[in-house]
Amino acid sequence: MPELAAVADSPGTILVVDDDHLFLRVCTAVLRHAGYAVESVNDPTDVTATLRSGRFDAVVSDVRMPNIDGVQLLKAIRSFDRDMPVVLMTGQPTIEAAIKAIEFKALRMLQKPFEVDELINVVNEAVRSRSSNAPTVLHQKLDRSIATLHMAYQPIVKTLEGRTVAWEALVRCTDGAKNAGELIGLAESTSRLRELGRKIRNTVGRDAAQLPSDALLFVNAHPEDLSDPHLVAPDAPLSRIADRVVIEITERAGLDHVDHVPEVIAHLRALGFRIAVDDLGAGYSGLTTFASIEPDFVKLDRALVSGLDLSAKQRAVVASMLRLAQDVGCEVIAEGIETGEERQVLDSLGVQWMQGYLFGRPGAPFLPGLVVPRVA
Repeated sequence: MPELAAVADSPGTILVVDDDHLFLRVCTAVLRHAGYAVESVNDPTDVTATLRSGRFDAVVSDVRMPNIDGVQLLKAIRSFDRDMPVVLMTGQPTIEAAIKAIEFKALRMLQKPFEVDELINVVNEAVRSRSSNAPTVLHQKLDRSIATLHMAYQPIVKTLEGRTVAWEALVRCTDGAKNAGELIGLAESTSRLRELGRKIRNTVGRDAAQLPSDALLFVNAHPEDLSDPHLVAPDAPLSRIADRVVIEITERAGLDHVDHVPEVIAHLRALGFRIAVDDLGAGYSGLTTFASIEPDFVKLDRALVSGLDLSAKQRAVVASMLRLAQDVGCEVIAEGIETGEERQVLDSLGVQWMQGYLFGRPGAPFLPGLVVPRVA
């Protein structure tokens, strides 16, 4: 065996995943010899549950495995921890796998066979990158964000009626996270998505006392929220007004790792909630979610709406999605509308539910008096 590289300055705990028993034993022995605590897993199916314990500093995984391959595992990890260093190994590299590895922020992809030194050096790099994220600082920043968390509400209008018919709850903080994306990222990095989701839903439930009696309330749910019993608890704040709440689900973060999604959706419907799919048109995954949960509403991704009046291709895509929604009996909401020209095209295509700066920016809860002029 070649001479081992120097032991990492700050040894950590590594999870090694490979269905090849011999290779798994070799990698485990090499990393232990380098000073790391190592846990080895032959079946990748339950890896995400293992990682939620929070005791690992990096993951080393093979790419070609049965049931769940390394890229799928990487995507699942990113749904709840966007900073976990992941090193992929493969004996048959492909361009597609490399592209996906970059998309989901793999630290490195090692081609088998590789030198022992190369594995150890990459794992050393992975552990250093993990420690540089300063978990304590991230927790403190998330604490400040949650302490100052409040909701802004953006109107959703129905142009045929010329009025606001619903509001979408959008999370805001006055300290800590600068925007919703950073807030979700903090919760993912610190494994506190469930805590954040409950805080958001409790805050919305409190604000809902001011909701106009004839309006719906759209509330975003992270895929991880679907695993939280609080979401479907009959005594939860939103459950008490479930018949007026639409749970808005996006698959940008991935639903494929969430267990029992159909059962959770059925439970929500039994409580009286309606379901919306967000970001339809953002990619194949959104269409997959659309097909699997049969939503009451779908929201067209803003990338399809922006500049709609200037693109025949976008208009054709929107028209096809409208036909699909009509065939399955759900309403379509176009979001991100900023110009009168975009609105006119949507009107001509038959979209009635609209949302965007053209009609109102997110603001204090349920500001009254928004009247939407009809287009002649």
